[in-house]
Amino acid sequence: MRITNIDSFLVRLPYTPTMTRTTDKEGLFNAARSLNPTLDALLVRVETDSGLTGWGEAFGHACNPASMALLSGLLAPFFTGETCDDTEALMQKAHYAFHSYGRGGAMMYALSALDIALWDLRGKAENLPLWKLLGGTRSEVELYPSLASFDGNVAKLMECINPLIEKGYRHIKLHERDPQAIVAVAQALPDEVTLMVDTNCAWNAQQAEEILPQLHAAGVDFVEEPTFPPENISQLRYLRQMTGARIAAGENFNNSEEFVLSMALDAVDVLQPSVAKIGGISAVLDIIKHARAHKNVSLLPHCFYYGPGLLASAHLLSVLPNPVPLEVPWLMFEQILHPFMHFEPVMELPQAPGLGFNPDIDVLERHLMAKG
Repeated sequence: MRITNIDSFLVRLPYTPTMTRTTDKEGLFNAARSLNPTLDALLVRVETDSGLTGWGEAFGHACNPASMALLSGLLAPFFTGETCDDTEALMQKAHYAFHSYGRGGAMMYALSALDIALWDLRGKAENLPLWKLLGGTRSEVELYPSLASFDGNVAKLMECINPLIEKGYRHIKLHERDPQAIVAVAQALPDEVTLMVDTNCAWNAQQAEEILPQLHAAGVDFVEEPTFPPENISQLRYLRQMTGARIAAGENFNNSEEFVLSMALDAVDVLQPSVAKIGGISAVLDIIKHARAHKNVSLLPHCFYYGPGLLASAHLLSVLPNPVPLEVPWLMFEQILHPFMHFEPVMELPQAPGLGFNPDIDVLERHLMAKG
């Protein structure tokens, strides 16, 4: 099976905001604090001489045009004509060829999309849903809503959270920075609901050392990326040891090797590989393999995606040693790109071969911003 063509599609889906944003310029670039009620997805379609088509997704948001330029200008010419029956071998060849362009950032995002698409093709070629192809044992996964920031407005937060609990969601993630607001929400939740917090690197080390024990005492399960820069493993390790709070990180690690280093240093409690950022399904499988030898670490993949990256993450959860919920962007999209965006507390994994991603072409074309 040879690759004959690669296309990329920048899709921008609008959603109905739950509140008027009051954040600063950062909101132009940070999805959790966006001033613009839209979320972009950079999709990749890989066609083969067998007639099979694979879909992938690259992380990007505001930097999607850079990943698209790499896909069309460098990666598509490299991959076109290559045999793709052995995903790992072809991806290793590509990683070596392009390592001087950086082992993270836009190049890794673009490679991640292609890796996901190749695994989609492999599942279709073997007529197996990806989770079964990977040896997964669970056919369904719980979902957890990953909320946009409410700028510390506790009343608005609870207006959003209470209906979710009534509907049956048992895990909630906040993107908040005000410790008083986080504590107030934590204290208002039933004991059976797990609260997670992502600060998007909001605090310096001294602030984090003061705040983390408060959140831990209030019942927050973990705090994700409490300090900047997010890949400062030694700082995360220090905070974990000094505060007793559970620390999560990994969404912004550059490659699977940084996860292995974090495990070796016992620096983080919850590691969060992001399939569309870290090197695709192949990279996450490598991280899962290494995590099996580190019992003090749990894996909870990051997934603020709604396209093939969402489904790739869902399939990978079936492979993890222990059941964990799937993160989904809790945004009220005006239209959905595919049926799995109908979020419920439990998702049945696709039974179709490959990822099971089948986009609504009319929705895709209506919200297409660019094609490469």
